Amino acid sequence: MAICVGYYAGHGPGWIDAPVSHLLLILPIGLGVGAVGYWAVLKRPTAGLLMLVALLYTNASEIGVRNYGLPSLLQLLSLATAAGVAIRLFGHGERRGQRFIFDPLFVPLAVYAFVVFASSLTATNVGLSDERLTEILKGMLVFLVVTNLTRSELTLRQVTWALVLSGAFLATISVYQVLTNSLDQDFGGFGRTKIAEIVGESREPRIAGSLADPNFYAQILVVLAPLALYRLWDEPRVSRKLVAGYAMATITLAIVFTYSRGGAIALGLVLLLAVLHKRISAKYFLLSALALAPLTLVVPQSFVGRLGTLVQLAPASQENFTPENEDSSFRHRQILMKLAVEMFEDQPVLGVGAGNYAERFKEYSVRLGMTQRSFENFGEAQFPHELYLEIAAETGIIGLIAFFAIVAGTLASLWEAYQRFRNAGALRSANLVASLTLGVVAFLATSLFLHGTYIRYFWLLVAIAAAARQVARHAAAKSDDA
Repeated sequence: MAICVGYYAGHGPGWIDAPVSHLLLILPIGLGVGAVGYWAVLKRPTAGLLMLVALLYTNASEIGVRNYGLPSLLQLLSLATAAGVAIRLFGHGERRGQRFIFDPLFVPLAVYAFVVFASSLTATNVGLSDERLTEILKGMLVFLVVTNLTRSELTLRQVTWALVLSGAFLATISVYQVLTNSLDQDFGGFGRTKIAEIVGESREPRIAGSLADPNFYAQILVVLAPLALYRLWDEPRVSRKLVAGYAMATITLAIVFTYSRGGAIALGLVLLLAVLHKRISAKYFLLSALALAPLTLVVPQSFVGRLGTLVQLAPASQENFTPENEDSSFRHRQILMKLAVEMFEDQPVLGVGAGNYAERFKEYSVRLGMTQRSFENFGEAQFPHELYLEIAAETGIIGLIAFFAIVAGTLASLWEAYQRFRNAGALRSANLVASLTLGVVAFLATSLFLHGTYIRYFWLLVAIAAAARQVARHAAAKSDDA
């Protein structure tokens, strides 16, 4: 905080250009606030953990860097929480001697990081590979912080609530933007919009929240939908149920206002799985549907029309569509995916280098005879619009195997946590883990339509999954001792 205030005072916009006497007042206040904040995080690392989760999920740190020229709050807080972990491990008094938790899921993460590093040998632009490697290394640091600070069922629930409330915060801004027609305001960077094709030639604003693209915004919101839904079902207090219900409603509406078809499909999938898991009776399901019915009044008709374009993906219907009436985004994505396949076939072992799909895009498009008219926004950086093809193209079969090892390890961690909580009689915690599992499924499902620009959200889910397993093991051990 102190660094941020000092930096901003020197480089900020015009309104911060105050007399020296004012700056002499501002800087000590900033230093004081920063010192107190760091002391609080070091004293109560769990509070730092929750702040870290909220900063990461709302993308507030990147907004501070992008919009206001601040240093990365996320990096500063990560270092502070890491110091908090060290104090718990090596400190004095009641904090002394806490065991360092090394979850096995860290191993495939490290292997994947090594593969990304090795792929730079085939990269045209090594700098892009280094950026990808840096993102993974940051994810590994978050992994160690989360797994070593999430040591109880209470903290696990708090982390889940931090995610839900972060989603409610973002979604509230998005819903307010649409309902009040305030789409020209960006609300400090948390309410970005993008004019894009909806149906046919129709172009309308699509909300992107705190991210750069509506589809990615839908992706991170869909992850939170099952978390909010299970909080609504399982929280014993009415006040918390109301908060969870509000979060669920606003998150659902925000997903609609992104006009993301992949997000809508993933939302329907996880809601169906949630109903099947909870074995919701037909009566309760009908009551829930009636309660949510008013939300349909604010669903744009154009969103329904956009979902209708999904029929073009059915093989039987494709012959009825011509280039004139076919959805251009489908054709665009097919071309981008084809180029990813070509890159993988050319270099199947280590790929063309992590982050280098966009770098090699022009070369491969020319090789395949693609013209400028084949692409939307030709000349801008292009990506394959599917995470798994992107990984295959950039890091080859080795990278794909390493990534799926992380996916398998994450799902296995969640399954083990779920079983251990159930066997220990901690059914609320078991249901919480089930909601986290559906969140992971949502991210993986939307990744069939999106590349890895915001893969850091997945690394956070991986860390929480590992933490859930460790907490469940502890709960099972206590149950056995009893």
